[in-house]
Amino acid sequence: MLNKRLFILYVLFALFTAAFGQKKFSKVSIADFATPAEAADSSADAVYIYNIGDTHFEISPTGFKMQTQVKVRMMILTEKGKDYANQSVVYHSSDKGSSFNNDKVLNISAASYNLVDGKVVKTSMSGKYEFVEKVDDYTKRTKFSIPEVKVGSIIEYKYTLVSPRYTYIPTWYMQMDDPVRYSYYTVTIPEWFKYQVEQRGSNNAKFNKDRTTLQANLQGQIATIEATRYTVEAENIKSFKHEKLIYCKKDYMQRMDFELSGIEIPGEVYKNYTNTWADVRKFMEGEYDFGSNLKIKNPYSAEMASLALDGKPSSAKASILFSLLKSKLKWDKTYNLYAKPSKAIKEGKGSNADLNFVYMAMLRDAGIKATPMLIRLRDNGRLPVTHASSDKLNTFVVAIVDDSGALLFADCSADYGDINILPDELMAEGILYDPFVTETPNAGATRGDIYDLSEIRGNSTNTRINCIVDANGELAGQRINTHIGYNALNYKEAYHAVEDSIALIEKIEKNLECKLASFRAKNVNGIGRATEERIRFTKKSMVDGDKIYFNPLVFPDEKTNYFKEAERLLPVEFPAAQTTTITSAITIPEGYAIEEMPKPETIQLPGYLAVAITFEMQDNNLVTKYQSIVDNTFIPATEYAKLQEFWKGVLKINSMMVCLKKQ
Repeated sequence: MLNKRLFILYVLFALFTAAFGQKKFSKVSIADFATPAEAADSSADAVYIYNIGDTHFEISPTGFKMQTQVKVRMMILTEKGKDYANQSVVYHSSDKGSSFNNDKVLNISAASYNLVDGKVVKTSMSGKYEFVEKVDDYTKRTKFSIPEVKVGSIIEYKYTLVSPRYTYIPTWYMQMDDPVRYSYYTVTIPEWFKYQVEQRGSNNAKFNKDRTTLQANLQGQIATIEATRYTVEAENIKSFKHEKLIYCKKDYMQRMDFELSGIEIPGEVYKNYTNTWADVRKFMEGEYDFGSNLKIKNPYSAEMASLALDGKPSSAKASILFSLLKSKLKWDKTYNLYAKPSKAIKEGKGSNADLNFVYMAMLRDAGIKATPMLIRLRDNGRLPVTHASSDKLNTFVVAIVDDSGALLFADCSADYGDINILPDELMAEGILYDPFVTETPNAGATRGDIYDLSEIRGNSTNTRINCIVDANGELAGQRINTHIGYNALNYKEAYHAVEDSIALIEKIEKNLECKLASFRAKNVNGIGRATEERIRFTKKSMVDGDKIYFNPLVFPDEKTNYFKEAERLLPVEFPAAQTTTITSAITIPEGYAIEEMPKPETIQLPGYLAVAITFEMQDNNLVTKYQSIVDNTFIPATEYAKLQEFWKGVLKINSMMVCLKKQ
């Protein structure tokens, strides 16, 4: 039985019926099958005729619930567009615990419409095309497939997502991968729920915030509750333009975001959510059991006793313990905030969160300070600028304090990682769970409390080339590549991604445009900050009569122009801060002299990138020194024109040629 207060609320919400979009759409007709104007865009695979949504709150005997209804109609323009016939809804659901805490997908209906012999033929989806699959312990996915979808078909589908997790209102995207003719979304929020609402993207949408009331007749008395209705409406929205070197395109799509900041229900204690990062930290301690998980017992204290850690610097200790942890526990390929480290220890595997909590227990026993660095996975986007957010966080890495008080970072999911070596997806933005773990909190933060882990330093590739060029224009010699940090992790992953040594050698020969006489790689298995590759090679240069032309770098650092487009709407995101150094020493054949040699050059995109090259003759050896620096991984779109000019200079430097002439 509901108590009296909840019963009143139930009546109030039950009498509130949310309306869909202001624009009305009739049934599909013959006229709707005319070739749409959007078909002129060769990149468009479909067009959304409408995308309409409504979110409102309800009450049930088990508490508050949030209901979101979605309704979509679209026309398929290409073969690829037929993939839209396969839809899915991902939601929170666990087989453990109470089913009342799970989301549910209800009232799915879908149909395709085709023009057959001058008539509109509707094919409705039956239940056999709908099924549910488990994603992980906390997530499920409902899939449904719309039948009889062809190029030129119109499809329509709708569903309702009911969630007891009223702290999370889904982001509404007005912009999609394909054109949208009409987008309308409304959310009505009772005054007890305090949300931060942010509209992002271009401003051709109509945004309204209206005060409204919800009323009910209860035993002859009118009960009224104040509410706020947010509405966003947009028409003729261009498809999102895909651009390279972006980790999360959704960060830049036109959308509306919601973040719960507090709940204040009459007769209840005010509950505060994520107003500040301090609030987020407090929330994480209770909601995700961070406080208790940080106190777990180290299960590998006996093994640690034999490691002779005394006297070693903290960074070395942390690396040794990282290796020990990786030998004991395997990563199950999931990233989480929730953790059950005791279960992971028992089963020998777990999420990165499980492994990281165990690792921090080991660090604690070794006398090393550490705390979680709460992050949002890189391909999920950047953390909000205007407010703190717990909803946007989805995992964490370990922040380790070294002997100088500086922070180092590690994540136990990385099979080829180590201290300050993180995979791409974890080189993201985050905040320290304990900002006072060091004496200089936020010393390494990039904005406010937020750290950008893509700015971790110490990543490099150092190349040394020694070769000779003969009278036939063939270069022969040795190249030694040493990869450090993130670059070493990338090399190891690429090395192990190739099926065998023959395929690996063929790949290297194709990329370098040479022939290999020998190949050797060191430190490519397991963890470690550095790896080395040695090759002996022959490479043809250009011969024209008594002249020989060759690239003094032998193997250019950059050959691709990533920035051909005249303009760019999105920023450019490089993977990591890093330095590339190439030193080549080329022995000139007897009887030849340098006729033409390029001049030293230095180019910069101040604050972001720099490249320099110099030349020097040492006896009959031409020594070339090249350095490329990525100092800032995020380059805003406002710098794009300068980046284009800079990159032209990079390609020019990498394509420089030396001319030898026979004497």
